[in-house]
Amino acid sequence: MDIAYLVFKFNNGSITPEELQILLDWYNSHDDQKVTILSKEDESLEAVKARMLATLLAKVNHSRDQKPVKIMSKTRWIAAAAAVIVITFSTWLVLNHKTQTKTSAPLQTGIIRPGGNKATLTLSNGQTIQLKDSQAGIVAGDKITYTDGSLVENTASAQPADADKLLSLHTPRGGTYKIILPDGTQVWLNAQTTIKYPLHFSTAKRVVELEGEAFFQVKSIYKPDGGKLPFKVISKHQEVEVLGTQFNITAYPEQATGKTTLVEGKVEVSDQQRHVVLKPNEQAITLNGKTTVIPVNPANYTAWRDGKFSFDGKTFEETMDEIGRWYDLDIVYAGKMPKEQELTGDAYRNQNIRFLLRLLGTAEVDYNLDVNHRRLTIKGKKNRI
Repeated sequence: MDIAYLVFKFNNGSITPEELQILLDWYNSHDDQKVTILSKEDESLEAVKARMLATLLAKVNHSRDQKPVKIMSKTRWIAAAAAVIVITFSTWLVLNHKTQTKTSAPLQTGIIRPGGNKATLTLSNGQTIQLKDSQAGIVAGDKITYTDGSLVENTASAQPADADKLLSLHTPRGGTYKIILPDGTQVWLNAQTTIKYPLHFSTAKRVVELEGEAFFQVKSIYKPDGGKLPFKVISKHQEVEVLGTQFNITAYPEQATGKTTLVEGKVEVSDQQRHVVLKPNEQAITLNGKTTVIPVNPANYTAWRDGKFSFDGKTFEETMDEIGRWYDLDIVYAGKMPKEQELTGDAYRNQNIRFLLRLLGTAEVDYNLDVNHRRLTIKGKKNRI
């Protein structure tokens, strides 16, 4: 769809919520890219911003009167306004300064870049190998290769004398990587995550250990008797046993809870007291050794695998923890932590930190970014006058 046409429709108030989402998705995936917005040649930046915000808020008020129509929350609409106003600002510079290039003096926050493909592989003999950032994953086996088939350097002697010793793949803060395990199971690791696995799975069981967050697509393996070979993931709070399915596990050591979110298939989650069986669109949350099952939208918890942040259904602290891990930022709370969900919707993870900080501003969260020490301080909600 023509982006310039969508912006035109936004300006005249005729854009639909679906078209607005298309416009925001385009903006999020092309950070700071210009788009032509029709405006009066002598119109000031503040006048353009005020006109666009007034148009959007008028649409919010109008939509509230249309009961059958499902609309975004006010916070999300205002966040949307902020995104489009950013586009307006870039275009206003073009119209008033007659240039098609990006500004040469970026904001200080532009120094904070997003994460990418980063990981280290530790062999069973303790040797650690820095994997290529130009690759997205590895394939485990007698030979360890990248997903494009090229050999991972210095892994020729990966096979251990002791078959029980484990290899481990680790992503740092700001890193993601994929591994195809010896049985063909695919695992995507989010930032600051470690998975430990054997060079070969036994014929009786498949077991891996996880610390952090990962999405699993387990391959079904059949035993001689016709049954399926179980696959088990062991983490700090939970043990998850599956036969063949897709699910997401969050098990960071600093978090008090462990979460397993089922996308499809069936899994059994065990804690210190009992076993629970999940159905698709359910999440098992384990706290203090006790597991609770709740209904969820799995897309909110697997968006990271598709290169997005999803803010829906998460607490403010969960959202900030995810942002901190991806941008390698320490999150510090200097005031009262906002308790309610402050952010909704999605944002792409391939952009620098500026857009997310704008969303904090529209949610009236007071913050300070220390670029030199990579520290984001949350001061609480802004005082209203």
